[in-house]
Amino acid sequence: MKLNRLKAVSENINSCTIELFSNTRVIITDCKCVVDYSKEYMVLNLGDLNLKITGENLVADSFVFGQTDIKGNIKKLEFI
Repeated sequence: MKLNRLKAVSENINSCTIELFSNTRVIITDCKCVVDYSKEYMVLNLGDLNLKITGENLVADSFVFGQTDIKGNIKKLEFI
């Protein structure tokens, strides 16, 4: 059952990649837009799914050509 859910998630993301560097930086490529943000969370649109990043002192360091670089104290990544 969990594998089927993972497959459905991967089909919806398309060519997006997520690189997590420790708990201080995450780089997302092929991000469509920033849906919502604050210093405690960011919601990014990846196509059919949104990625919610939760943490403290979150800052979008760059958003260039669909690549988003987020820094801060990252606590959780979840698809919503």
